[in-house]
Amino acid sequence: MFEQVLAFITPHLQLIMASLLLLAVFLELVHIGQVRRIHKKINYAGRCLQKYLDTVFYEEEGQEDPPAQENLLQDTREALEKRDGQKEEQTVVQVDASKILKSRQEENMRVSLAHKKLQRDGELLDTVLQEIFD
Repeated sequence: MFEQVLAFITPHLQLIMASLLLLAVFLELVHIGQVRRIHKKINYAGRCLQKYLDTVFYEEEGQEDPPAQENLLQDTREALEKRDGQKEEQTVVQVDASKILKSRQEENMRVSLAHKKLQRDGELLDTVLQEIFD
């Protein structure tokens, strides 16, 4: 039985090896494409998160917009333009970070950060007063 299978496979061995090799190459190319697509999405999400956090923290401190924000906006515009080249029905919309409506999450985050800051200041004042009177 085993000899019959070997006799049948032996003449076609090179064809089987070549087809398996081509299948492996095809699967690797698909894998590379998926990793590239996921990497682009993660980079875009990271830039958006960085822009959001810069907006939250710089507005809280009362400073001007961060200098890197213009670079982030430019990167976002470039990413959107590349994506629009692939999907023509989408339009590029430039959003100014100072005009973004504050979401409920952002307000809750600001309140919790302010509360933590006040709590830290109170603890610092308590330790200073305790050191003075000891």
